[in-house]
Amino acid sequence: MATSERVPTVRQRRIAADLRRLRERKGLSAEQVVSKVPGLNLPKLSRYENARSGVKPEIVEALLDLYECDEGLREVLLEIARQKDQRGWWKGYSDTINPLYTDLISMEAQAVEIKAFELTFVPGLLQTPDYATAIISRLSAVSTGVDAMVDVRIARQRVLTRMENPVKLCAVIHESALAINVGDDVMREQLSRLVKMSRLPNVHIQVMPATARPNRGFNGAFTLLEFPQRALDIVLTPGMVRSSWVEDPAEVDIYRGSFHEIMAAALNVDDSLEFITQKRDELP
Repeated sequence: MATSERVPTVRQRRIAADLRRLRERKGLSAEQVVSKVPGLNLPKLSRYENARSGVKPEIVEALLDLYECDEGLREVLLEIARQKDQRGWWKGYSDTINPLYTDLISMEAQAVEIKAFELTFVPGLLQTPDYATAIISRLSAVSTGVDAMVDVRIARQRVLTRMENPVKLCAVIHESALAINVGDDVMREQLSRLVKMSRLPNVHIQVMPATARPNRGFNGAFTLLEFPQRALDIVLTPGMVRSSWVEDPAEVDIYRGSFHEIMAAALNVDDSLEFITQKRDELP
């Protein structure tokens, strides 16, 4: 019987790469490391450095002490290790969603702010069930599991309305995303949803009109997730075959700068609300 191989999360790949890099920078062999860290052996260290297994925080701490890691990186890696054992509601959908989507949901739950730019669709965190169904059913490579995927998308939105530390969302939506053909009733409900969500203190929605001058947003949609520790900030760029993560801090900062440019090119919040309301009221 075939077994499915465990796929490491983007955070586990990050900690694995850093642990290996720190060991090599220190000039230590794997044998030297395991002789100095209680409870560690060569197979375990290999699994940790190749992201085939999560690492317990106490092991990470011992390794970082041995490698004399600087304080900034130390806090980042320990935070990743502490997050390893957190089990979220999305684990129940592991047979429906792929590992990258699982990473996204997990990090949305931990982020303090999400900056999303969309050219084609309303951001997933703002979609209604009917709109999500229309989009997923038409774009999914398979016809089964649509209901479960919609359930996941709607459940993700709880990060915006949870009682404790709701995530701040700054979304810029291109005008074309508000004109796709999902049916008048579905779009009317979706536009009403945007109006309602825009009234939340932690939700900031802007529309980029079709008349906007060329700007870096024309390069494509992306989502920037920001965390209390800036070094953990990460960008998701969507693709037709696969989406990808941008983790390098310098590259993340380029996306951050691009988002500020995109916001400046879009209508302000009040004008965007008026634009969305007018679009809704013009529907037959």
